[in-house]
Amino acid sequence: MTIRILRPLLLAAVLCACAFVPSGRAAAQTDTVSVEQDTIYELRLSDGSVLYGRVTEQTPEELTLETQAGATVRVRRAQIVSISAMRGRMVKGQVWGEDPHATRLFFGPTARGIPKGEGYFGVYELFFPFVSYGVTDRFTISGGTPVVPDAIGQVFYLAPKYEVIRTPKASAAVGVLALFATEELTGSAGLLYGVGTFGNPDGAITVGATVPFIAAEGESDVGDQPAFMIGGEMRLTRRTKFITENYLVPSESVGVISGGIRFFGERLSADFGIGAGFGDGDNACCLPLVNFVYSF
Repeated sequence: MTIRILRPLLLAAVLCACAFVPSGRAAAQTDTVSVEQDTIYELRLSDGSVLYGRVTEQTPEELTLETQAGATVRVRRAQIVSISAMRGRMVKGQVWGEDPHATRLFFGPTARGIPKGEGYFGVYELFFPFVSYGVTDRFTISGGTPVVPDAIGQVFYLAPKYEVIRTPKASAAVGVLALFATEELTGSAGLLYGVGTFGNPDGAITVGATVPFIAAEGESDVGDQPAFMIGGEMRLTRRTKFITENYLVPSESVGVISGGIRFFGERLSADFGIGAGFGDGDNACCLPLVNFVYSF
């Protein structure tokens, strides 16, 4: 891969970012949408309130909703801003929504893709912003530039990912994390990887393998010493999840271990953890892990 090849990919990422503007389609079609009676729906109303429940009756003018507490509510369609199947599950009458940032652990990807038309903006370790967008339900593209002197605007990263297998309990994906530079700093390098995630959004294990590549001064090379990753996530409460992300390079007998907590709401998430390196008789502790993500 060369700089000339990667530039069109960056342009594609910019074009995808232009699609971030909401279309307002959900609000415009609530007067005609038909719903299923055995599904729990999330209704967002024009006054800002949110209702969850099953639709027991529907007419062109209104919906009758039975909430999880057993109350019956009639809502005029004109009041509904959006209606969609609830993401998550009910626990003792509370809605436990899904993690809005389930496509990544601390930094490494899970095998899950971002749904088509959705995306997120994240800041990793405070200096590495990332924008990701679901081009399709299986193809995600991400990119950014480090907020570091002499690197911002000159060094970029681009990370396409494609989900090749998807079942209710397992997903598998392949992707690239490419770092490349402008005319002033020529060359590119990065990682080729494959990853699998097994479980559900509340508890899963992610395993993967990656090899480095480099393209500079007209030459390119792919490494033959892979690194392996094993990570996990476990829901703790309605708004928290335990995250761990660990790496091992067998040929060098070195690795990284990490663990921490993700706090999340409907769209915002924040990760706070600790990482440590080990191997060759040298241990490095401790690196704080701080990430913030806004999903849209």
